[in-house]
Amino acid sequence: MTDRRAPALLVALALAACAPAPAPKPNAPPARFGKVEGRPSAKNWLPPTPGSQAEVLAVEGGVAGDRVTSLLEVPEGDCTIAIARATSSVDDVDLFAYGEDGAVLGSDEGSDKAPALLVCPPHPRRMLIMARIAAGHGMVAIGAERVSVRDAERAASAYGVRYRPGEIAKRMTVWPGLDEKLEQHRRRIGGRWIDLRRVAVPLDARTPTRVSASIDAERCLDVLVAPSDEVTAVDVTLLGDDGAVLGRAQAEGRDRSLIVCSPLPASVSLELRPHLGVGLAVLMLSRSDEGSEADIDADALRLDVFAFGTVAEERKRHDREQAALGYPAPRVAASGTLPLGRRLSYPLELPDGCVRLDWVSGAPLRGVEAFLYAPDGALWAAERGKNPRLFRCGPRSSARLDVSSLSRPGPFALELYPEPGTPKVLDKHPLAASRLLARMTAQGLVATARQVGAVYESQLTSTALARQALTLPFGRCLDVTLAIGPGASNVELRLVRADGTELGLSRGQDATGLHACAVDGTSGTAPEVIAEMRVIAGTATGLLTARQVDPRPREPSTAR
Repeated sequence: MTDRRAPALLVALALAACAPAPAPKPNAPPARFGKVEGRPSAKNWLPPTPGSQAEVLAVEGGVAGDRVTSLLEVPEGDCTIAIARATSSVDDVDLFAYGEDGAVLGSDEGSDKAPALLVCPPHPRRMLIMARIAAGHGMVAIGAERVSVRDAERAASAYGVRYRPGEIAKRMTVWPGLDEKLEQHRRRIGGRWIDLRRVAVPLDARTPTRVSASIDAERCLDVLVAPSDEVTAVDVTLLGDDGAVLGRAQAEGRDRSLIVCSPLPASVSLELRPHLGVGLAVLMLSRSDEGSEADIDADALRLDVFAFGTVAEERKRHDREQAALGYPAPRVAASGTLPLGRRLSYPLELPDGCVRLDWVSGAPLRGVEAFLYAPDGALWAAERGKNPRLFRCGPRSSARLDVSSLSRPGPFALELYPEPGTPKVLDKHPLAASRLLARMTAQGLVATARQVGAVYESQLTSTALARQALTLPFGRCLDVTLAIGPGASNVELRLVRADGTELGLSRGQDATGLHACAVDGTSGTAPEVIAEMRVIAGTATGLLTARQVDPRPREPSTAR
């Protein structure tokens, strides 16, 4: 027997499904989707400063080299303080103020992520405020506060403004013999040069100052750094866009200079740090005039961002540099042509002890990523950059090298150099050893692996501090390097005196380092210091080494 109520029930259910949803309760906020107008709350981005009323102008996320900008209108009779603040993953932010005609109204290029600058009359009514991420990645906010001329000094002190309007420019105008210094430098290096930029940057022995620069295709960039009398022994390091050390400047008396060239447009950065004192340096950048690169003196320090020649030419140059360090002729472990967009694998046979595998690129190969694996698949070493350098310590074994091009295809050769005389503890922990040796050679702390010195082994965790006693006599400096093996990530190194005074703190993904000196006369007579080590997550073996050096610039290293 058929139930006549069934069709009616189905119709009722269908009508119920199509009926509109019940209206929300009056106290429930309506759901919204779309662009939100307005600016982020200042309390979330600009930490409160006593007596301040800073207004957020813009908030953006980015990586090193990215910018955050905003137009600002200021009455012509008032001053303004511009500031920038960043999240913890941003390491360094630079701040600039420009007029609409492009005139520089102020800048703060110190090595921190809380820059501030003061602009006072006379100034244009409209100005552009720009923050640039110099190192790291994350969110950056820029803000400004309008202040009267009468209150400008108080506000500048509250926000930590380093230099008052025109102070740096005024010091540059009275810098003794600046033009003559540059002219003598150009006569020494040869070629023809065009002025690009002259800027006075603050220097502090406690933290490096970073300045970015760009190189045009088939051109060279000349860098001359003239420090003030307040600082001693300035180190100038050239870094590629991937953070790899391309080389260090050579000395011209108290000044430092280098030349860097590239066949393609490239971005580099300069890291400046004195061994002693707080002061200024004038950074002078010049671009080679087209066609004059061949006239540059062969004895001048010239660094290349990318390879210019064939594999044979690059190998000849590289082998000559290694022979000067005492290395025998290398064995070619692999060679060929690396395509773009595909990873290749090469079998290798490695001898006992520590060895170094140097990648030599020929034009037009641009950038390489390399991984060295054990027969069981364990990672032994990993590097990326212009010419990666891999270390492997341990017994005789076969291995597999996986490589891929990051930008352009081209030919290559892989050279194997033995590294005798290294500490036996490196053979027990090949991944930590490769990271330790790679960082020390890339930073120019050692020229060969046997110079690494004593290596201390520790088990690092996220729940306890591992400690290692070190010695830092008065009048000396310490280069401390720490690397970890598998099982953990994000390592932290802190150097403290016996009384708890912090000498330095650094962090890294799998390796990090510190440079500390006892030359200020206030550190006391006790030479003992403690290296405190930990990882943020996991458990891993840490290898630590510390080298005592004199408080003077290290010798320029060869670009790789």
